[in-house]
Order: sequence, then structure tokens, then C-alpha cells
Amino acid sequence: MALEEKFEKIKDNVWKMEREGRYFSAKRYQSGSTARKVNHIHDVLQEMAFPHIVSVVSEEDRMLFIQPWLEGAKAVNFKKRADRTDSLAALHALHETKAKHDWLASSYLHPYPLLMKWEDRIIRFRELSSAIEAYIGKGQVDEILFYALNAISIVKRTYRDHLNGTLLHGDVVHHNILRDSMGIIRFIDFDLACTGPAGTEIALWIHRVLPQIDYDIDFLFGEQPSLQKLDQSSKTLLLFPNELLREWLYFFTLSPSSRERQAKQLIPFTESALSHWPKLWYDVERINI
Repeated sequence: MALEEKFEKIKDNVWKMEREGRYFSAKRYQSGSTARKVNHIHDVLQEMAFPHIVSVVSEEDRMLFIQPWLEGAKAVNFKKRADRTDSLAALHALHETKAKHDWLASSYLHPYPLLMKWEDRIIRFRELSSAIEAYIGKGQVDEILFYALNAISIVKRTYRDHLNGTLLHGDVVHHNILRDSMGIIRFIDFDLACTGPAGTEIALWIHRVLPQIDYDIDFLFGEQPSLQKLDQSSKTLLLFPNELLREWLYFFTLSPSSRERQAKQLIPFTESALSHWPKLWYDVERINI
């Protein structure tokens, strides 16, 4: 990195960089395979003029990933209809790039390990169950496990891991989906990108959205007509309490002081999710008929 460049640390491996009066996002990869994958994805998407990414600044050091800093860009807010609608449309557009490029043939990408990831989350949640009970009690821990185990049993029977295979972003959390100052949706952070069924990532997007709309799946499917085309295998994924498991596992990676702050949000989040889950199961089973 040149001496005349100035850096402001954003997180462990990401900086806001000033170079000749212009600002950039700079990310230093530790893994060569991840760096090659992310660069490959951007090369392909830029070549096809895909509008929902941020351009990449060419660097000799391929472990250094630099993009223009998007002044005024904001993470989407899934509480807002416009952000739900536009982020979903951009996600469909990403998946539809398979018509121009055979992502499944790429040596840089691996299939999304959905079942393995979810089974691992159940195992780790069980290992932490006593510690989690200290925050939400044994009843709620048992309830989360009840839904998780029953859902994974159903998913194992119904999941179609090669259906409609394409490029998946891999981490459709709101802060990886930005709306720039011109109103265009931009995906960032393709570190977890992989291949798999488009419906899998749409289901994971729905998982992120549901807590913001009181888990009203009828409302969401009515608001977003494209969701009505979702295959039954992907709809079944909605039964799994993915966000609850993920949030509690993340909780125990925090420092004790951070846990106390986070608990004030996570405990009511858990109570709300569990209060809605029986109806969610009913609604998902009904729309799968």
C-alpha cells in the first residue's frame, strides 16, 4: 500500500482508503482461494454489465480488493416495502445471470452446503443449550430445538440441491445489500458466494425479512408476486428457525459486556419469533398444498 494513501479502519480486514482525493473500500484477503473467487465473480459480472455490483479497481496484488466508496449508500431496510421489492428483484437478476454464464462449471465456486450447515448449527446450539437457558429458560430452548429438529427432518426428505442451480451471493444480510445515492441496489461482500438452487437463497432472504413484517408470510407473498413461483422444496426451508439458531450462536462469540447489550434485543427477538412460529408452520404447510 502506497505511503500517500490514508486509511480508516472499518473492521479487521476492511478500510476506507483515500487515494489522490478519492475514497475507496479496501479489503485484504487472507485466503487466496476466496480472493480468486471474489475477483472471478466480479470479472464475470462486470463483463456482462450486471448493474447490481460495485466496480473493482484493478490491483497487481490480487489479495487486495479495492472498490470505489459509495458515498450516501445505505444498507437496505427490510421493514420498507421499496427495499424488499428492489432487493428481491436484484437477487432474481443475480440468479438469472446463469443464462449468460455457467456458474456450475466454475472451479472457484462450491455447492451451497445447506443441510450440513443447518445440522452443524443444531449441534452447536445443543452444546450451548445450558448457557442459552440462563437467558431464555429451558422451555424456549427446547422449543427452538423442537422446531429445528422437525424442520430438518422434513427438509432432508424434500430438499432438491441441484434444482435451478446458479450463482448464490451466500450472505443476503441487509448490510450486504446497499442502495446507492442513485437508488440502485448494489451487492457487496461475495466472500461466501457459492452455487445452488435459486430458491434456496430466496428462502434465506425470506428468513431475513419475516421478523420485520411480523412473520406474515401471506402478506409477503401477496406483496411480492414473484414469490408465488417459489418451488415447494424451497418453501419448506421456511420451517427451519435459522435466524434464531444463527443469532444465538453469534451471541456467544461476543465479549461478556457485548452479550449483555445484545441480550436486550435478542431475548425479545426470540420471544417474538417463537410466538409466531406455530402459525408460520401452518401457513407454510398451507401454501405448499
